[in-house]
Amino acid sequence: MINTKRVRRRVTDKPNISIWSEANKKGGYTIFHGMKGTDTKTIVGGAASRESLEYNMRKAKHKYGYKLS
Repeated sequence: MINTKRVRRRVTDKPNISIWSEANKKGGYTIFHGMKGTDTKTIVGGAASRESLEYNMRKAKHKYGYKLS
């Protein structure tokens, strides 16, 4: 019989991968996916106005499987 030691995973052990936006120098927004505050991020899209930013954030969350809240 093989004895294996099971490790219980906690919620805090999961990587903090999220979707967020940052303002551009030109006045628009860039939407990122990855770990905020690190170099591990991917540009998902962009937006020119606040209204289109909210819509594009919903599209990006849907694309990567996040719950829409």
